[in-house]
Amino acid sequence: MTEETGGIPRDLDVNGITLRVTTWGTSTDPDRAILLVHGITANSRYWSGLGPALAARGWQAIATDLRGRGRSAKPPHGYGIPFHVNDLLALCDALALSRVNLVGHSLGALIGLYLAAVHPHRMGKLVLVDAGGKLPADTIQAITPALARLGTVYPSLDAYLGAMRDAVPVPWDPFWEEYFRYDAEMQPDGSVTSSVPKAAVAEEQAVNWATRTEALPEFVHAPTLIVRVSEGLLGGNRGLILPVEEAERMRSVIAGSRVVEIVNANHYTVVQAERFTEELTAFLEELT
Repeated sequence: MTEETGGIPRDLDVNGITLRVTTWGTSTDPDRAILLVHGITANSRYWSGLGPALAARGWQAIATDLRGRGRSAKPPHGYGIPFHVNDLLALCDALALSRVNLVGHSLGALIGLYLAAVHPHRMGKLVLVDAGGKLPADTIQAITPALARLGTVYPSLDAYLGAMRDAVPVPWDPFWEEYFRYDAEMQPDGSVTSSVPKAAVAEEQAVNWATRTEALPEFVHAPTLIVRVSEGLLGGNRGLILPVEEAERMRSVIAGSRVVEIVNANHYTVVQAERFTEELTAFLEELT
C-alpha cells in the first residue's frame, strides 16, 4: 500500500480521546475539505479508494476511525450519533475548519444528517450514502454478518479473513482484504477479534434507537445528494437499507436535494462503483 492510496495517518486528541485520522490531498481552501464518515462497524479504510480519487481532483479528504472503531480510542461508554457529531466538530476545530463538506455512509449518513440539522452553520455540502431514512424491517438480518463478527474469537488472521470472505456479500479483492486486515486485532495467543467492541455497538444501537433520526431531514438545508443502490444485501430488493420510497421521501423533505441510484451495487460495494465517484465529484463541484 503506497502513501498515495493509504493516505497520511495521524492521531489527534479530541474530546478527551484519541482519534485516528487519515488524510488524502491538501487544500488551502476550507470549502474543498471533505469529511468521510464510515458505518456502524466499519473503519476509515472503507474510504481508501475514494480518498485518493478526491485528492486527485484537488480536494482534501479526511477520514477518521469513529470512537470505538479501528485505531481510535475505545472508551467504555459514550456511543451514539450525538457523541460522534461532537467528536467530528472537535476534529474540525483542530483542523481549523469552520465549515466542512461531509460524505456519510450508513451510520455516517445519520451522523451527517444530525450535524447538518443541529449545526447548520458548520455544514457545507452533504452526501448521504445508502442510509438516512426509516430502516426496513429486514435491516438487522441484512447486516447480521457484519454484526456477528463482533466479540467472536477466530483462531488466526487467516481464519478471520476466510470467515469474512464467506459471510460478507462483496467481491473479495485487495480493497476488502485491506479493509478487514485493518479491522483485525491480534491477541497474544495468535487469535484474532474485530477491533470493534461488541458492547460499544450495543450501546450505539440503543442510543440511536432512542434518537429521532426520522425527524432530522426536515431541518437540513445544506445542498444534499442522496445515494441509493439497486441491490439488497439479501438479494434483489431484499435487504435494501434505503428503499426507493424512503429515498424519495427524504428528497421531498430536504429542499433542493436529489437522488441518484447506483446500479449493480449493494450497501457495501457502492463506494467502489465508478459511477458513485462520478456523481459525487460532480455534485461537489457544482456552484451553489
